[in-house]
Amino acid sequence: MIKTIALVLCAAAPMFAGEGSMTLDERAYLLQQLESSKKEMLASIEGLTAAQWKFKPAPAVWSVEECAEHLILAEDYIFKGAQQVLQTPAVPRPEKSTAEVDQKFVTGVKDRSRKATAPEAIVPSGKFATPADAAREFTARRDKTIEYAKTTSDGLRVHVGPGPVGPMDAYQFLLLLAAHSSRHTAQILEVKANQDYPKAAAALP
Repeated sequence: MIKTIALVLCAAAPMFAGEGSMTLDERAYLLQQLESSKKEMLASIEGLTAAQWKFKPAPAVWSVEECAEHLILAEDYIFKGAQQVLQTPAVPRPEKSTAEVDQKFVTGVKDRSRKATAPEAIVPSGKFATPADAAREFTARRDKTIEYAKTTSDGLRVHVGPGPVGPMDAYQFLLLLAAHSSRHTAQILEVKANQDYPKAAAALP
């Protein structure tokens, strides 16, 4: 009888011992996505002039300033979404919580050929006057996300909620956060590649 109880406890132990936590490889992949997208975004707004910062290719197209603000607002918005998913009851690890699906998802989010409309809460409204202001705020928010990704033992892979492509686990919401940064950094580069993009003007402080 005692032996039977011991076997049951051993079988159940993984769920209570972090079965749903990131593996080492998953943590490394997430951190790589967060770090590289941070670096790309900051590089895309470095050294811009006032005219370049505010240039709009068309009335309905976001400027670099607006893209950057959108990313800053989205950082906390998506992170909070991941935390809300963690409040849902734990489930067995989903079949789609795999490295292959994760990578395809990240690639899909980065694909600029598929357009999307931003939620009202993260639509830019001119909160950051200069690239330096935006860089400081984005760095502060992203560094908090990175620290969480480095240290958390939360069951990110066994809590699931509705996402932009259907049910997603909390880990995939964090991948969404990183890939979303890359997506809109690509948008910034599109603005900068516009033939009418200002080539020279007085630099912002």
